Amino acid sequence: MTESPPENDREGMQIATTDSHEVGLDDDDKNAISSASDIEDDEANRDSIAEPYEREPGTWGTIAYFFHEFMEKFHTTRHIAGRFVNNKDMQLAIVVLIGINGIMMGIGTFDFVKENEKASDIFEVVDLVFLIIFTVELGLQFFYHGWRLFLDGWLIFDFLIITISWSFSEVQIVRSFRIFRALRLITRIKVMKNLILALFSVIPRMFAIGLLLFLVSYIFAVMFTQLFKDLYEDGHTDYDYFSRLDDTFLTLFQIMTLDNWADIARQVMSVYAWAWAPFIAFVIITGFVVVNLIIAVICDAVSALEDEERAKLYGTGEEESTANEESQHPALQEDVREQLDVLETYVDELTNMQEQTLRTLQILTRQLQEHKEAKGINDDPKADEGQGSKPTRSLLRN
Repeated sequence: MTESPPENDREGMQIATTDSHEVGLDDDDKNAISSASDIEDDEANRDSIAEPYEREPGTWGTIAYFFHEFMEKFHTTRHIAGRFVNNKDMQLAIVVLIGINGIMMGIGTFDFVKENEKASDIFEVVDLVFLIIFTVELGLQFFYHGWRLFLDGWLIFDFLIITISWSFSEVQIVRSFRIFRALRLITRIKVMKNLILALFSVIPRMFAIGLLLFLVSYIFAVMFTQLFKDLYEDGHTDYDYFSRLDDTFLTLFQIMTLDNWADIARQVMSVYAWAWAPFIAFVIITGFVVVNLIIAVICDAVSALEDEERAKLYGTGEEESTANEESQHPALQEDVREQLDVLETYVDELTNMQEQTLRTLQILTRQLQEHKEAKGINDDPKADEGQGSKPTRSLLRN
């Protein structure tokens, strides 16, 4: 029997393999040196190499093997579906289809479609085709994201729209709300999405302004009801503007929007000459101050969004906005989450490639070992004393 090379000679064996061309070894000697080095490395690392694809004996080993193979193919298919459905060209095609579907719903309201049974049936079939396409797109999103789909507000919105479209497709009243599918354009067009996110970011301030507006309206509603509740019964006004608190609220909302408020004021002033004062005060406070304050808050949110986009593009303003950008601008959190999803996809792909490479190396190592055993390199003592072993042993001694 041949003795295996000592462990401290493995480095010398590798040096011999690397520098064999300098000593004039023939091809057989080089192959022998390389094979012996590979076998020693394989034996030394056999215990440390993970074998995720090795089928263990027994029923449970077989089940685990096929489960691992299935999960590997499942994850690969899932990432392929994610890249397909989130591709820019695919998303652009979905936007175009949503626009066409919305236009056809508008055309379907004309008499030449509603009164023509054949044309109406064609529109219904085309609408069903659009709904199937949108459902397949949402299904691919669910296949890619899994249950994380319900952590994305935009995908939840798509899910609700499509679910309602299928659930109430036979209810005529609800079918008229199918046009709300066009709102899915918001989830596909980045500018519109950022605008909605900007509006959501100012909801606390909007709530405070709305509370102020309600308080002012309630004060004036109680006052106007007490002062002018009998004007309609006495025939001084054309409509019942102030007889009850709810009627007064509706009248004040009309005045706040500046819709024909002067005629209402003049009818009241025909009885009470001083009535112009509370009317003008209410118009100034609500129509000019509070409403414009709401507009100012919205404009401020849009301006902040534009500044954020400019900072991302040119790298300016980062020091000033770092502390508040995550809390004030949800659009940044959305972008970060999308980037994390892409990074996770890359990590999974690299993991799969690493496992495949490891499996390939294991197979090649076993093939080299079988090839060497077939030639009798390890088992035949004469082979070590032959022509190829002398140069090798001399190199190892040196």
